[in-house]
Amino acid sequence: MTANSTESPGPQTDAECLDRLAGFLRKLAQALHVSGMPTHDLERHLNGMGRCFGVRIECFAVLTMLTLNITADSAAQRVVLLRLPPYDYNMVRLIALERLIRDMEGLGDLGRLENQLQEIVNAPSRWSGASFVFLGFLLSASVAVLLRGGWTEMLCGGVVGMLFVGAHLALARIPRLGPAAPVILCAAAAICAHALSLVFPGQTPFITAVAGVVLIIPGFTLTVAMSELATQNLLAGTGRLAGAFMLLFMMGAGLAIGTQIGQHLIPAHTTGTLAPLPSWVIWPAIAALGISMLGVLQAPLASVHVMVGGSLLAWLVYSLVGAVLGNVVGAFAGALAVASAGHFYTYLTGQSDILMKIPGLIALVPGSMGFRGLHALMEQDSAVGIGLITDMVLTGAVLAVGLLLADNIVPLLFARKNIPQSPKHRD
Repeated sequence: MTANSTESPGPQTDAECLDRLAGFLRKLAQALHVSGMPTHDLERHLNGMGRCFGVRIECFAVLTMLTLNITADSAAQRVVLLRLPPYDYNMVRLIALERLIRDMEGLGDLGRLENQLQEIVNAPSRWSGASFVFLGFLLSASVAVLLRGGWTEMLCGGVVGMLFVGAHLALARIPRLGPAAPVILCAAAAICAHALSLVFPGQTPFITAVAGVVLIIPGFTLTVAMSELATQNLLAGTGRLAGAFMLLFMMGAGLAIGTQIGQHLIPAHTTGTLAPLPSWVIWPAIAALGISMLGVLQAPLASVHVMVGGSLLAWLVYSLVGAVLGNVVGAFAGALAVASAGHFYTYLTGQSDILMKIPGLIALVPGSMGFRGLHALMEQDSAVGIGLITDMVLTGAVLAVGLLLADNIVPLLFARKNIPQSPKHRD
């Protein structure tokens, strides 16, 4: 069994080294998954580590299971089967894990890698408590603008979003309520939206409620699922897509329950946006959306300018192209532009492209579109509901295509620039 490092692995036998390596890769794979790395990227990272450790690694991952086959030069093998827990996005941890992967030097470095991995996994969340709740206000208030709400929807949506984030954090401490949490939270959000209409009768409770629950709307999950299907990760993509639709149905059911309770308990009153927002408000709202992504993605504070820039870039391209060629082409162009910009950012700084790419894509994801379509179906408006859900799937598909094109073409352009020239071509 060979290693790329000049350090000796010590008195351990090849079998012991292989067991230790298998244990390390198991923990690393789980950490990458729970931090939000897509399946195709997870497989690519794990498979590529074989060259560093002098072994052959074959990784097969789906949404809830991962298989690792590690083969040494001596033909000794270790097979690791791992059931993967539910994932969430943690960019601080994911960036640290990607840096750990880049710094790998071989088996002789395994002790340092194990200690560093443990430190990364045990690190507390960057955003929690009051700071996360405040970012929830920014998130929901900015989404209310995207849903064409007015000043009252911005305020009420932000308040409901704060309460929603706080309740979401509280319920996360009770694992047994996990499957029922979307229904409970969305029902409570709908009731709060109707209650706030007593104080602000000019608001539209549905916009307030949808903006308030946007934290768990699986719009970006839909885009990732489309990307996995496009890269032939059929099991992972199908599972993620089914999970996204199931979550939408559960949220829709909670919203319907809460709406019926709110209408029954709260007296009838006039609703509807009284004062539409001026067109320029959309740009501060998109910037606020980028800032709120710090909490949603658990990203480092130092990356806030990159995240705001990615959100603004995606929306700018979407607006300009969509005004001429339609929203579908605009969404494709926005995804292609922000993903390409992310690779350019990586080329210049060496930092991960996800800091720019994910906030930009989240500004375009069609989660609220599907949520509104599902609500229309529950209200017996089949034509509108089917149309909105179809638009959601189509938009998710074009976002995935733009993302895949950028991920496969732009790195090749930068790689060509980094190829050293032969002496006869140098000045």
